[in-house]
Amino acid sequence: MKNLLFFLGRSVCHQIPERSFFIQNLQFPLCARCTGIYTGMFLSFLYLFISNRYKGNKPPTIKHLIIMVILWLPMMIDGASSYLGLRDTNNAIRLITGLLFGIFIPVFIVLIRNFDAKKNNTKPIIKNYKDIVCMLLILIIPMLVINLNHISIWWILSSVSVLTIPFIYIQIFYIILKNIFSSIKKGQAYFIASLFSVMIMVGLSIINKLLLAGFR
Repeated sequence: MKNLLFFLGRSVCHQIPERSFFIQNLQFPLCARCTGIYTGMFLSFLYLFISNRYKGNKPPTIKHLIIMVILWLPMMIDGASSYLGLRDTNNAIRLITGLLFGIFIPVFIVLIRNFDAKKNNTKPIIKNYKDIVCMLLILIIPMLVINLNHISIWWILSSVSVLTIPFIYIQIFYIILKNIFSSIKKGQAYFIASLFSVMIMVGLSIINKLLLAGFR
């Protein structure tokens, strides 16, 4: 199972040890930033599902959209400034900025998946500021538990973050298929999307291993 998590993680992440968290000398299958991004996405999908917003189709208001964009900026600034050598960063900052970036991406995946240009889209995904605050508050959980030096935390966070990756791939390919082939059945679309996702992830993982092996 551990090898599978690392294999799937390589499809999106460099897995450089210096930029990754360790628990009991066991490296996470995703770097600190990617762990944050995909854990944030998982928590967002979970919140949207529990709050019955997963079938929402109404775009966020301009005010809500501005807040989301502002919360995306820390990761962009941290990543760009550290890669350019303007400042040093660390794994805690990478995790936090990754979480802030990932938490709102599912809002737009759900919107694109459910939006119907031919009908009135009246089901909000984000109703009010309370939703935004709640989504931000749940990010405290991974920030706290990652500091617990227990192997169960490694398995939980590793599984949650890595297994979110194929879920995202499947949703994206499903959206593409439904938009290209409007008559395709839901089950068929998900089956084909799953096959595409597996092929893409396997290919990217192999390429990543060949190109970045020297950095691990």
